[in-house]
Amino acid sequence: MNKDNLQKLEERKHEMEEQRQAMRDFIEEETGSPHSRGPVDEDTSHVPDTQNHFISERNFRKYQN
Repeated sequence: MNKDNLQKLEERKHEMEEQRQAMRDFIEEETGSPHSRGPVDEDTSHVPDTQNHFISERNFRKYQN
């Protein structure tokens, strides 16, 4: 590769990094930090064991036939 191609490649890498950073900033502004707690309460975010059991049984019967 000659110097012009290498320079263009470096410029393109720099432009792509700027674009990636702009997208990251936009997403973080719109959705919040990935480690911030959202509106979901941890106590209600899981399916109870009994409900999970009933769902599993229903699916088992559904696909047996």
